[in-house]
Amino acid sequence: MSVRHPRRSDLQSRGFPQPPIAPRLYRNIAMTFLGLTVVIVAVAIWMSSVKATVRIQVKRDLVKLDTIVEIAKSPEDGQLQGRVVEGPFEKIQEFKVKEQAVGNQVSTTTGRVRIKNNYSKEQVLIKTTRLLTSDGKLFRINQTVTVPSGQSIEVDAYSDKVGKEFEIKEGEKFTIPGLWIDLQSLITAEAITAFTPKAGSAKIVTEADIAEAQKTLEQAVLEQAKGTLAAEASIPADKLADDCTDDSKCWTAVYVVNTIENKTNVKAGQQSDTFLAQVKLKVTAVFYPKKDMDMLVSGKLKEKLPEGRELVDFDPQRVNYRLEQVDITLEQARLTVMADAYSRLTAQSPDLAKEKIAGLSIEEAKSRLKSVEGANYVEITLRPSWARKIPRQKDKIEFTIE
Repeated sequence: MSVRHPRRSDLQSRGFPQPPIAPRLYRNIAMTFLGLTVVIVAVAIWMSSVKATVRIQVKRDLVKLDTIVEIAKSPEDGQLQGRVVEGPFEKIQEFKVKEQAVGNQVSTTTGRVRIKNNYSKEQVLIKTTRLLTSDGKLFRINQTVTVPSGQSIEVDAYSDKVGKEFEIKEGEKFTIPGLWIDLQSLITAEAITAFTPKAGSAKIVTEADIAEAQKTLEQAVLEQAKGTLAAEASIPADKLADDCTDDSKCWTAVYVVNTIENKTNVKAGQQSDTFLAQVKLKVTAVFYPKKDMDMLVSGKLKEKLPEGRELVDFDPQRVNYRLEQVDITLEQARLTVMADAYSRLTAQSPDLAKEKIAGLSIEEAKSRLKSVEGANYVEITLRPSWARKIPRQKDKIEFTIE
């Protein structure tokens, strides 16, 4: 038979509270929670502090343009406003012949002639009057003379060209082809000395002299035409591009020059102190606003660029224009425009989108960026320096294009 302990039984049956958990346990729980919070905050701070700077050196690629631009006084859609005018222009000018050293083999021949006048009146013969031998060799007197009726005079003469065939003997007969045909038998000339070449100097017209004279005249005529045609097109001289200071109001032009006539009163090889040259040109001018054309050409070049590229180094001075077709009545013209410039990648290129490298390692990001066409060199810097991957937040990635 068991013995009951009344005191112990009474204590257990009553509803007394259990003793409290030790304070140390609460501290451990609190410290653990705090530690986790610190870790999470630290990780968040670390994640937000990582920044990537990406420096990309890009190549410049050539962009070419070959297109047609239409100019019209009353432009329609797709045409550029301008003026189309043309006209003939000419100029005649005297040029001096330079004296040059000559040898016997290239010198004109010189001699003296007697001119006899059997006509009833005196005859004036001007300097360079022609004397013609029976076999067609041409000579000229070197000064103006007057031959009295029934008398004769003597005067020096020279061959019209150089060459051994112009060496003639004393007694050679000449006619004077510049005289009226019936006078040619009454007024004649005869060599009273042999005609021989002499070493020394002479004023002989050369092919270079004629070419230079014609070029000088063409330039002078073109300058005259530019001013006249600009006035006809109602474009003030100060608004032409070379002299214009306000780029928004400047005009420029394409000129087309066609030679109508180009002649001289001498031929190469002739001896003469001076000669006359004449040039006649037809000049067509197509005028257009400089700024409008520059913007049009620049815009057409940009149209050729893929997304994410920009135009660089566009120089309007390097643009070439060629007149293909012109209608003066309607004042319309078609120009072929040829231009070139360079393009390069920009940070807006889809191939350089930040999400393409977000979260990658430095080497992975470099490899991907280097594979982009136009990228030449890639450098990536992470901060802090111990970071190993590109941040995932796009606002933490900065691109620099060079």
